[in-house]
Amino acid sequence: MTSFILGFTFVVITTVSAVVGMLYVRRKVGVSKLREYHEVAGYLLSIIGTLYAVLLGFVVVDTMQHVQDLRVLVEQEANGIANIYLCSKVFEEKDRDEIRNLSHNLVLAVVDDEWPAMQQGKFSPKAFQSAYVLWNRILSVEPKTELQKNAQAQIISEMCRTAESRRTRLISAKMGVQPILWVVLIIGGLFTVLFTYFFGVESVKAQIIMTTLVALTLALNMLLVFIFGSPFTGDMAVRPDAFKLNLKIYEKVKQLDAHQEVDWSK
Repeated sequence: MTSFILGFTFVVITTVSAVVGMLYVRRKVGVSKLREYHEVAGYLLSIIGTLYAVLLGFVVVDTMQHVQDLRVLVEQEANGIANIYLCSKVFEEKDRDEIRNLSHNLVLAVVDDEWPAMQQGKFSPKAFQSAYVLWNRILSVEPKTELQKNAQAQIISEMCRTAESRRTRLISAKMGVQPILWVVLIIGGLFTVLFTYFFGVESVKAQIIMTTLVALTLALNMLLVFIFGSPFTGDMAVRPDAFKLNLKIYEKVKQLDAHQEVDWSK
């Protein structure tokens, strides 16, 4: 809930500050004087507001789409490791068991070690080593049947896609909304709110409501950029649920191979 609490605090402070600023300008300049600026202020606000709305909307959609793409990427990576685990069944017992153990260790390293590291923009040496060892073990298999040859080719293909997904995931963990973009968004939002101060509405309540709505809308959109701009941190972060599902799959497969009764409710 930390992200939501900080976000709520940011929205409230921003909105209240905008209203306080409007009341100060209204009192300092006077309603009658502000009416003289209506025509020019309205024209400029339409230009700046439109440009800023396009930029802010593009950034919000881009960050949200990026998070969604990463969720798909993580699922593909986890699916690839699960496929390696399952396809290794056709190998000799020693090869099969070692590949499955290494796949299991890789998933554990990603969940327990690499995910916390990505929250700090880093990667896990343990997960890297686990992936490298699994690569070498797969390549060391000497298939004896046509089925094993086909399985090895499929496993190598899955490992290639998994490695590509992992590299993309690690690169994305280091990236976020660039500082220069934050500067533009903050300045643009500030200017948009300031232009609303140049309107003198007879009813102070009506102007408070209008200023609140403008500031609230801008603050909420910037909050979305902040939340989705760091895809592996916060309450809306991409989670390793797909990898955790792999661990459950491995457990069920072991029980099925051992002809044990499987509890599918867990």
